[in-house]
Amino acid sequence: MMTLDSTNTRPPLGGEPRRQEANKRRHEAERLSTERPLPTSGSNEEELQYASAQPTSFTKGLSHDAYGLVKREDYERFVSAIVTPDTTLTGVHIAAENPDMSKYRRWESPLAGHYFENQGPDPDAVAMAPAPKLGRSELCAEMAVLYVMALVRDLSFEKLSDPTTTLKYSYPPEHPRAGTSATATATVGDLVAELRKLSWFDPNAKPVGFYGKHLTRHETQRRAAAWDGSNGLTVETLFRGSTPGAKKGPYISQFLLLGPKANPLSGIIPFGAQTIDQKVMIAEKDVDFMTDWAGWLQVQNGHKPPRVNHSGARWITSPRDLSTYVHFDQLYQAYFNACLILLESGFGKHVDAGAPIARKRGHAADGFATWGGPHVLSLLTEVASRALRAVRRQKFQIHRRARPEVLAARLTQTANGATSGMDNMAITALESMLKELGVDDPTDIKHPGVLLHWIAEHNTAQNKANGRAARDKTVVKDESKNFLLPMAFTEGSPMHPAYGAGHATVAGACVTILKAFFESEIPLAEVFPDLSGFQLVKTDGNTFETAAPFGGTTVAEELDKLAANISIGRNMAGVHYYSDYYDSLRMGERIAAGILEEQMLDYTEPLRLSFKSYDGDDITIGTDGGSTAGAVMFMVNGDDNPAARDEWWLRHVREYGTGTLQMASAELVAAE
Repeated sequence: MMTLDSTNTRPPLGGEPRRQEANKRRHEAERLSTERPLPTSGSNEEELQYASAQPTSFTKGLSHDAYGLVKREDYERFVSAIVTPDTTLTGVHIAAENPDMSKYRRWESPLAGHYFENQGPDPDAVAMAPAPKLGRSELCAEMAVLYVMALVRDLSFEKLSDPTTTLKYSYPPEHPRAGTSATATATVGDLVAELRKLSWFDPNAKPVGFYGKHLTRHETQRRAAAWDGSNGLTVETLFRGSTPGAKKGPYISQFLLLGPKANPLSGIIPFGAQTIDQKVMIAEKDVDFMTDWAGWLQVQNGHKPPRVNHSGARWITSPRDLSTYVHFDQLYQAYFNACLILLESGFGKHVDAGAPIARKRGHAADGFATWGGPHVLSLLTEVASRALRAVRRQKFQIHRRARPEVLAARLTQTANGATSGMDNMAITALESMLKELGVDDPTDIKHPGVLLHWIAEHNTAQNKANGRAARDKTVVKDESKNFLLPMAFTEGSPMHPAYGAGHATVAGACVTILKAFFESEIPLAEVFPDLSGFQLVKTDGNTFETAAPFGGTTVAEELDKLAANISIGRNMAGVHYYSDYYDSLRMGERIAAGILEEQMLDYTEPLRLSFKSYDGDDITIGTDGGSTAGAVMFMVNGDDNPAARDEWWLRHVREYGTGTLQMASAELVAAE
């Protein structure tokens, strides 16, 4: 037995030696960060291609003319301001013309991407592939999906999973689907069948890709991610995320519904001496916004619309409910709640098997400051804040992609022949999209023109009900060609560009932390809302004829589904595209992985943390407890060679270079 004296009651390493060791480890973490490969991907350069900076560039908050276009010099002043780190943006916003700034919305953290980080990847050390181009097959399909989302915003997710569910829309009498009756009511299955007419969703078609007739590997993977295996888009994968877990079981993740293990049907999450109720505010049914040109234009000019009222609360039941959740959430809120559920359900005893507390010696100690609640909860906020800075750089300083509400307006303008001031190349690209969508003939069974027919019907009904009809005929000369995107939010999209998506980047980062921290293959309780949304029920003994059991959904699968729900919930509101979700999620994953890798030099004992990536890779990050970068291991599918890490790190951007984005044939995959 050791006898205690003044020499052995303190750690052997302290004082100046400890400070030197701490500095050494800090510098070695810096070394890790500099050894990662730097991405070189830039924007799709459409702001350079189209002389009028339209129709795909973000201009919300600038002064628009009657056709929704900004002056080229105004856009150039805006870009010049936001690529300058210390600018005040004075005189750039439309409010410069009006002294009452209270009537206008401000851009949200447009300069955050210039800030640096001292832990994890710098905002410039991660990247996203160029956004899909105007006129290409993918963007056409993305827009069509957003139109469909708007049409079914008030259907329950249960009904959306049933192809026989009838809608309030009917085929035109002259359409072959109308049969012998005057009209034929469409179903959810019909919506999917219409989407499958697009080349992007037809496995047998050859869509036009970013570089032309060939798709990049990245595009090929992104295209297949929305499919049901080789079957292409199906009802089972409609609006689903890109991972197997997101496609499994009921649409909504358990982490947005249940309470802890002791009382999952309560939907109440303990939060210390307080509680968090999983129910959300109820937005008014069948009420959408920005469906007339005057209203759309006012929003683009940055006017601040009045907020709408909500009545009561229920569990998330419909796309509108999910849209409401992601309208008002704090961006890491869903993952914070999920972590509370896991901790309260005893998953604090099920940290990743490679964590020190999970080894046998941990039986005499519980996690808290490390490998416990305070550790993982604070880590979620760390990665969330860094994800937001990185995605702001992509939004404002790199891509500046316009929101879907703008593309829908450009399609409307082109269909109505109201393209005054628009670049001719842009008009040609928009005309090709309208042709693929079948705008000229909604009865053509080869194209999904009936979707636009239903959108025009929907918009006409919205405008009539809200007294907005025929306010401005400058653009929408023909109501049957009003293809404005019905928005769930009165203000439409936020005051920042579409690509990347803040919610999806934070989702990618936070869910990666949770999958790495907790043992991920344990099944969860199985509950979901009844059709009213006011009661939770178990999947066994439920009252739904169409309900199917989860089949053993695991923590990891439900976390992946949670990331997809929150991210795609923004799409359901009309403010983001699928590619915004897909690429942002994976960028967020790399931010979390980089932070975990550098933090390995904080630990003085061996450990490993593992997770399944969003692309299905097995990632393990660990350390032997040593003080040098060589003590840290980053393994991809069992391979700890730095080349494997580098390939994974750059996988989604390596095929796209900066500058002219010339096609590299060696990096392309034929669509055949």
